[in-house]
Amino acid sequence: MSLRARMTAAVTVVTGVTLGLAFTVVSYVFNSLQLEQLDAELIGVARREAAEAPAHGFRFSSRPGPSSPDVRPLTTYGVIYDEVSTPLALTEPFDRDPPALGSLPHRPGEPFDFEYHGKPLRGVVVPVPGGGGRAMLLATLRDDLDANEAYLDKAMLLTFVVAVAWAALVASWVVKRLTSDHEAIAAVARRVAGGDLGARVPDSPRARDDELGQLGRDVNTMIETMGGLVRSQERFIAHAAHELRSPIAALQGELQQALRRERDAESYKRAIAASYQAARRLRQLADDLLTLARIAGERPEADELASAAALAGEVARSLAPLAAESEVVVEIGDESGGAMVRGRLEDLERLLRNVIENAVRYSPRGGRVRVGVRAEGGRVAIEVSDEGPGVAAADRDKIFEPFYRAAGARGAAPEGTGLGLGIAREIARAHGGEVRVADAERGGRFVVELPRGGVWQRGA
Repeated sequence: MSLRARMTAAVTVVTGVTLGLAFTVVSYVFNSLQLEQLDAELIGVARREAAEAPAHGFRFSSRPGPSSPDVRPLTTYGVIYDEVSTPLALTEPFDRDPPALGSLPHRPGEPFDFEYHGKPLRGVVVPVPGGGGRAMLLATLRDDLDANEAYLDKAMLLTFVVAVAWAALVASWVVKRLTSDHEAIAAVARRVAGGDLGARVPDSPRARDDELGQLGRDVNTMIETMGGLVRSQERFIAHAAHELRSPIAALQGELQQALRRERDAESYKRAIAASYQAARRLRQLADDLLTLARIAGERPEADELASAAALAGEVARSLAPLAAESEVVVEIGDESGGAMVRGRLEDLERLLRNVIENAVRYSPRGGRVRVGVRAEGGRVAIEVSDEGPGVAAADRDKIFEPFYRAAGARGAAPEGTGLGLGIAREIARAHGGEVRVADAERGGRFVVELPRGGVWQRGA
């Protein structure tokens, strides 16, 4: 069942229940008032007749009977019983077969219902004053009262049916108007689910200032974000395939050359070395891709503490062979006061290694890479500066994208997979931090920010 059908049914049911209860209460109150009016008239006439009966020889007067609810005098049926319940005086039709007083469900002075030869009657039994135990039964037909009740019930039922049908029609129209914008948003969602990322919520729902308008704007924003993610994924796959093709082509070419004809040992050795380098690059690229897939959007499960300066120093020592080969000096400056970072230490080391190694590779021979560690409130900042070509302002965010190569911004790309800075940023964000490019007068300047995890005590 659609939303419109459910809302229409709900409104109709609520309206029907409300009207049904209201009509039931109105009918009950109206019928009760009619019955109270008849009972009051019946008791009043009965008491007057009983009071005047001794003066008339215990006979009924010719005074009109009680008035019906529509203010019409009713025919009076009456019996006067003696002290042993024997009828003394009767009116038609009780004169042919008077009801026995003992068979009537009566209490003195309280009206009651009974039947006489299949006719419904309303009666009351009152004592005859000064009659020595005599009693009078005064009754009248319920025909008018029952007819009024039946007429009211039919009128209420007809009104109920018409009102519920009208409520259903109005509810259907109102719900259709109210849900038209919902349908527009749902149609866009179905198109997006079918792969159409160009679908957008039209102006009508988005122009509203209520929750529905905000929903339309949020849906459009979500679609644009999804489109961006899909495009990024497509670029990533294309770049990954391109990066994989180079070492695979190199490996395949070397193997083909080695198998094409007989070679001497030295030639085979060179082919094997070239194939090994291509395989090693493939392995490095596969490892980086797996690392990037593992840490993307992940919160680290490990909860280890380490000195930020100690981590930076350990990474610098591990990169000493690369720095010596490039004749680059790596300097560590610690102004953190023993500030610590918390998380998965293996990933944090990978983060710093990727940033510092990037600085070493892009530094000129004889250059310097400065690594400064300092505490800033609840965070630790690790600043890595080099003397390379720097990063253009337009490339500051793009260089963190997988496989991105800045055209001419940092010279020819050195050896690497093109995933190092992207992995560094993902690790930082997984630990609640960030990696960014900062302004620098010369060279490149990267700042790694991580939440502070405590204070390191020497010897602890």
